[in-house]
Amino acid sequence: MKFRFRLDPVLMHRERVEHERAAEHGRALADQLTAEQLRDRLLSNRDELRERLVREHAAFDAETLRATYTHLDYLDRAIVAAGQRVDACAAATERARARLVDAAKDRKVLDTLKERRREAFELESSLADQRELDDQNARLFDRAHPFEGLPS
Repeated sequence: MKFRFRLDPVLMHRERVEHERAAEHGRALADQLTAEQLRDRLLSNRDELRERLVREHAAFDAETLRATYTHLDYLDRAIVAAGQRVDACAAATERARARLVDAAKDRKVLDTLKERRREAFELESSLADQRELDDQNARLFDRAHPFEGLPS
């Protein structure tokens, strides 16, 4: 007899859910990484522009200075917005991670149940095989020694 786990369809469903949640988590991580890269690029641009402004301040005319300071203000606002986007993405990533962990726990419960039922099935199967062998040996012994067990 072959082992059959009655809850295999449920286990397969939970595995699919776990894979979907893993994909969601991967997308959330990718979004977070993209947001962090954008924020880092904006920070780098702002720092480079500030350094250039300090180095070449005397060489700039009034219009260039005004445009540079205006652009620095824009970069500061964009950095704040990018930081908020990073925070939102980090929160979404954490929610996706929690959902993935929950799905993994749900699947693991069924995996453990399946394994325990398999072990119980194998034990019962080996005990049934042993009983069958014992019965065969008893019949063979009775045939070989037909009068040994009878009262005199």
